[in-house]
Amino acid sequence: MMNSILFSKRSLNSYPLFIQSYAEIKKAAAKANKDLGCITEEAAGKIISCCDKLKESPQSKIFETQAWCIDGVDFNFLFNSFISAETGVQVDLVNKNQIANDVLQTAQNLTVLKYLDVHMFGVETLIRALREKSIEFQDTLHIGRSHMQESLPVTWGGVFGAMALSIQKALEEINNVREVFLEVYLGATPIDQFAVCAPGFSSLAIEYLRRYSHFGLRKPKIDFSDQPNTYYIASIEGNDKFVRLLGFLRLLALNIARISNDLYLYSSGPRCGISELSLPAIAPGSTIMPGKINPSMPELMLQVFHQTMSIDQMACFSYVEEDIDLEPTNNPVFFDSLEIIEVIGRGSSKFVEKCVQGISLKPFENSEHLRNSASLIAIVKHIFGNKTASQVAEYCLDREVSVIELGFANSNNVSTILGLEKFKNPQEVKAFLAENGYKD
Repeated sequence: MMNSILFSKRSLNSYPLFIQSYAEIKKAAAKANKDLGCITEEAAGKIISCCDKLKESPQSKIFETQAWCIDGVDFNFLFNSFISAETGVQVDLVNKNQIANDVLQTAQNLTVLKYLDVHMFGVETLIRALREKSIEFQDTLHIGRSHMQESLPVTWGGVFGAMALSIQKALEEINNVREVFLEVYLGATPIDQFAVCAPGFSSLAIEYLRRYSHFGLRKPKIDFSDQPNTYYIASIEGNDKFVRLLGFLRLLALNIARISNDLYLYSSGPRCGISELSLPAIAPGSTIMPGKINPSMPELMLQVFHQTMSIDQMACFSYVEEDIDLEPTNNPVFFDSLEIIEVIGRGSSKFVEKCVQGISLKPFENSEHLRNSASLIAIVKHIFGNKTASQVAEYCLDREVSVIELGFANSNNVSTILGLEKFKNPQEVKAFLAENGYKD
């Protein structure tokens, strides 16, 4: 690349969707320039044909250029030079009515949209897998926990359903932030472009780009009550789109990490942990302890979260460092955002394949925890009052028996009062407690 200082071996060929985005932009610009009479039909045809070939096969020796650089504006020169060399059309005509900054921002937006389309499918797969587990385990109870202490029973179906819901909400936020990337600045960004951009080019080029990319791209809405050039200056002196995107990617990764931690604890054991569910064994757990199963996939998703956090922080610092009238520091944030989208998506797919699909419950351990839990004393308190419940709790602890085994009431009453089936339906629990509440 021309004047950039390079320090990474990763090339543009590592990002074929980015190359395809540039090809679509150059094609749209050529078509708009032809319609406006800025270039000949012959020149436009050659450029468009070259861009179509590049989109079909987004690899070339010229794109072995390193991706990490100071500001990324030289990418535009690189693509102009490639198309000119392939077609014989002058570089100035290939780049007609375009400047590096607005083309770069548009290419970044397009590429992010493409990555989200490709890789968020993995997250959707994870949501579906958790919902399937929710249905599979909908009638199986286990002891709920608060502050890691025993609480009243809940269904495993509810637990896995809550996991799916948390990820679904985070994914919805990411889908909402896509709207920011649908606004593109092609033909409208740099302050000095007004001297070289033909009237009507921006709207026409964006219309063609919308058609070629199959995304609902649009020019940002301009409030004409603002001072002249407000929008144009704001569009280049600092764009927080990657801060927004990474913030919601962090939320998504955080929810997956939280689920991973829960699975980590639920599967702890095999004898001395909670050990209420089993994770698939995907690798030997220990060289000295046969039969041990490490929570390898939950650990992997925790690492994905840590990586996402680090890139999110870098995006914040980069945004702060965008000084007057230019955003020179978002190029590394852009490429790292692509990596995070891919890692979360691929990680989620593998998490489903190697872990979630194979989760099974341990009936004996769940039954023992339900039978022995001290949390049922809450029901005793609600029906018989605090004094009786305190005596029952003290007696159970001293004799090391469960509330059910104590026999503080006749068998029919115990079955009615402490029967666990009601906990499968929260409304049934509420109705029971309302009907049997303690009265002084």
